[in-house]
Amino acid sequence: MIRKLKSASSSSLLLLAMTLGVWHSNAIAQGEQKTGLIPEDYFDFVYMHTPEISPNNDVILFVKQTVNDDASGRDNQIFKIDKQGGVSEFTQGKRDRSPKWSADGNQVAFIRSVDGQSQVFVMPANGGEAKAVTSLEQSLSGFEWFPSGDKLLLSLNVANNDSEKKHNSKESKKRAEPDTVIVKHAKYLSNGSGYLSDKRTHLFEFDLKTKVLTQLTSGADWNANSPVISNDGSSIYFHANKTGQEYEGNDNSDIYHLEMSSKRVTAVTQHPHAQFSASQGTDKKALAYLHMEDSYEQVDLMLLTHGAKKPVNLTKNFDRNAKPAIWSADNKHLYFTTNDHGANRLFAVSVESGEVTRLLDKNQKIGNLAVSSDGQFLVFTAESSTELPELYRLDLGSKKVSKLTSFNDKLRNEKALSPAEEVWFVNEKGMKVQGFVHKPLNFDKRKSYPAILNIKGGPGGMWGHQWFFENQMYAAQGYAVVYVNYRGSSGYGIAHSQAVRKDYGGADYRDNMQFLDNVLAKNPWMNKDKLFITGGSHGGFLTNWITTKTDRFKAAVTQRSVSSWISEAGTQAYTPNQMTIEFGGHLWNNFDAYWDRSPLKYADNVKTPTLIIHSDADMITPIGQAQEWFYALKVNEVPVEMVIFKGETHSLSRSGKPTNLVARIEHILQWFERYSD
Repeated sequence: MIRKLKSASSSSLLLLAMTLGVWHSNAIAQGEQKTGLIPEDYFDFVYMHTPEISPNNDVILFVKQTVNDDASGRDNQIFKIDKQGGVSEFTQGKRDRSPKWSADGNQVAFIRSVDGQSQVFVMPANGGEAKAVTSLEQSLSGFEWFPSGDKLLLSLNVANNDSEKKHNSKESKKRAEPDTVIVKHAKYLSNGSGYLSDKRTHLFEFDLKTKVLTQLTSGADWNANSPVISNDGSSIYFHANKTGQEYEGNDNSDIYHLEMSSKRVTAVTQHPHAQFSASQGTDKKALAYLHMEDSYEQVDLMLLTHGAKKPVNLTKNFDRNAKPAIWSADNKHLYFTTNDHGANRLFAVSVESGEVTRLLDKNQKIGNLAVSSDGQFLVFTAESSTELPELYRLDLGSKKVSKLTSFNDKLRNEKALSPAEEVWFVNEKGMKVQGFVHKPLNFDKRKSYPAILNIKGGPGGMWGHQWFFENQMYAAQGYAVVYVNYRGSSGYGIAHSQAVRKDYGGADYRDNMQFLDNVLAKNPWMNKDKLFITGGSHGGFLTNWITTKTDRFKAAVTQRSVSSWISEAGTQAYTPNQMTIEFGGHLWNNFDAYWDRSPLKYADNVKTPTLIIHSDADMITPIGQAQEWFYALKVNEVPVEMVIFKGETHSLSRSGKPTNLVARIEHILQWFERYSD
């Protein structure tokens, strides 16, 4: 029987990890029933992304991502699936990504990191040696083939000549250069990148034969984003914010057209809000792109037909946020995925009628979409609460779905997993809200189990029908896990998303607590006297906030949280303009809105033993938020500890160093175990 491990309050994290490992090994050796996930299982997970279908539709390339040998990082290697379904290595490198076929299908280009610098490599499609074709000093963010096959379009991060002048005097060479950052703009921080420079992303044409690099776009105060090349190579479309205020918090952007023959750039759209992610049909008769009127408005898929004065909104009545779309081969449909009732589903929209059709009904998270050039099939990744990600193929004629890879099957078959069970309830506003419950493994309704309220971040986004290993690891240790897509989450329509605007700690707080009470009332096997709480980012804020309101939880783990919106407003990556949108004003004209919704104001109410987990390179919720909360709980004599992950960012729990990611989960389990009696 799988049960929670008991340990003394002084037991070490290392002892917990060793015990879990021995327990897991012994169960398999003795031929007992399947065991659940333990944190170290993360090291064996395989992820896939960026599928690319060959022009003749016979071969599929994709990137396979695994944890490297010492668990200090991740390896990315390009694999292929042949016409017979065989899966094999395509490149030998461990830092390879973004494979792209040449138009004739004879060559494959990809990005490989060499000594920390990204370069484009090219190799024959039938195999052979990969050769570097670039020797860039600039930062490369992406590339595309020109249809001719003799040139590449590169997106490079470059600086103005004036901004990087070097001191050439003899005196300056004798001295060390000052280590400073000059801040000019409201946006000067980025999670994962740290301090931003004055460099901007622009487009370059690179001749594969002559190695000549020609700059196509330039501008000191704007970036050329998401470029796409027309099928004949005569045009490039991209989106850019040319207001000069992008780094001051202005979200306006438009679609631009670059004519290759003249190098002339003209605006395709001229709208005061955000237009982005353009995609041209193969017949060049229409352009699709995304439009968002405001931060809390719906993202719509727009269609601009050649010669038309105004675009058509294809998803006006869809009541879901559209995502970047891919054209069908016959230019009659656009394919995209989006959040919908706890799943990320696959949709097609008719270019002629605007009718939106769901293509698959299974509750899954679908991503990494690619379409064959003959329009016969789609390729994508799919996962669910009990299925690790794999690559799949959907034949559009027969609607048959075929599994293309099985990297995670061995691990999956060895493990017992707890499915996400949907639970709907009606909140105090009469709105239907969806949440989920994972029962503990080997559940017996006659027994009593502790429960964890796990609060998602956001407030946008959603949880549900996706592979979320963390919840499985809690269930494996005997906990019920409950979570809700509270007001503010995506996937339930624009009214649901907007309901938390200017109400942090209000609607989101009530939905979490009402959901928990609803679940407890319907599931008497959950022990209401053994409740635990955790959450990250906005979920960390709510964890702090909730423990100022109640002492019903035996222990809390707050991760990458906000404790004070006052200090958060002036130290994190978001601009004053963005914070004004969230709170209806800035600190000097709406101070009470910030302070009244800050957990720090009410920290003297907290009684719940709290573990604080934070990263010292977090630019979304800087480390000071954790330090202030730690200080406040110490002052008020609340049992508290803080785990700081050095060098990690706000993304620790998803893409942090694997050893740190796993240690984070082990710290959470150990903290809850300490207070389980």
